[in-house]
Amino acid sequence: MKKWLLVSVTLIATMTFAFAAGGSESTAASAEANLNANNVAIILQQGGLGDQGYNDGAKVGFDMMVEKYGIDGVLVEAAAVAEADTFIRQLASEGYGLIICLDWTIIDFVKAAAPDYPNTKFVVLGKSLPGPGTLENLIEPYTALHERAFLCAMASILFATDGNEVIASKAKPGCTVAVMAAGQSINNARTDSAYQQAIQEFNPDAVYISDTSGHKTNTALNQTIAENLIKNQNVEVIWANIGTGSLSVYSACALNDAYAIGVDINQDDLQPGTMITSGLHNTTYMVVEMIEAWQEGTLNGLDEYYWGLETGVVGITDMSTIEQYVENHENFDRIKATIDEYVEKIENGDFIVYNYFTENRVMFDDWQAAHPGVDYTEWVKAGRPE
Repeated sequence: MKKWLLVSVTLIATMTFAFAAGGSESTAASAEANLNANNVAIILQQGGLGDQGYNDGAKVGFDMMVEKYGIDGVLVEAAAVAEADTFIRQLASEGYGLIICLDWTIIDFVKAAAPDYPNTKFVVLGKSLPGPGTLENLIEPYTALHERAFLCAMASILFATDGNEVIASKAKPGCTVAVMAAGQSINNARTDSAYQQAIQEFNPDAVYISDTSGHKTNTALNQTIAENLIKNQNVEVIWANIGTGSLSVYSACALNDAYAIGVDINQDDLQPGTMITSGLHNTTYMVVEMIEAWQEGTLNGLDEYYWGLETGVVGITDMSTIEQYVENHENFDRIKATIDEYVEKIENGDFIVYNYFTENRVMFDDWQAAHPGVDYTEWVKAGRPE
């Protein structure tokens, strides 16, 4: 059986270049080795393995493919964005047949390297708009993260709305929900817009807080932020969308009688009775699908790859864990039925989740202000009339 190897950027830097330093792009491409043509490199998101989420989910998928196909590979974590271009090109020059990038902060480096290494397939996960790609060896699947965000927002608002109390000790007056992120990002706008749409749909009086002061690995900081949100800002539900850094937020919610929502994989059992659900970004499925297509010879960047709710890549868990702690089953059943109804409507196209990127990067509240009284789903189906 083949196996994977976890390496750091420092170790990658000791690999021998297959092209001369400072050589031309054509020299780099022509010197590309094939010694590792059946090997896979996965570039992890900051925080690395042990996040019980995004990175660990990718490793699960990779392990499945190692077992099935006998491939070798490396899992790499970038210590600094500035080093990304060097180690991406080193991996490609070593002849790795497939390089999958999970870290959105270095996607531009991967895209820049792809034309120089036509014998390597590059996959970047973070495309903002659906549609086919432009290079055969650069695969850019589109993941409908706005749909995941909407379902997390929906669950948050429904659980926090007065009259929907499910567990008495966690109930607070009003409806205040929050998302924690690690720094400002264009992707925050997608999440914020999804929450704005959900507020309009389910509780116009709800208050939404977007906190971007979190950190991917600083657990003490994240715990302090979460405690402040709960104690001083009356937040009832926190979706900690910060990878490894989310784990301490769940503990803070459990200790301070608030709800939490997990991120990327099913984390509902990390704090049972506190975790409402988990917002799925299923890297296990994504890695498996990309490696399967690569092994079958069908992986092509000119094709379109679209992962929405119906694929299982994005979505939320079934809330079966929190159900074991429910005190008011009538309220819980009503909330669950409403969520299930909207999942079906989204999958059928009867309800369209607002996508900040497809709407020219306009926030939902701003779009709504410009289209008073207009239903977004009907507007899209009508061809987005002026």
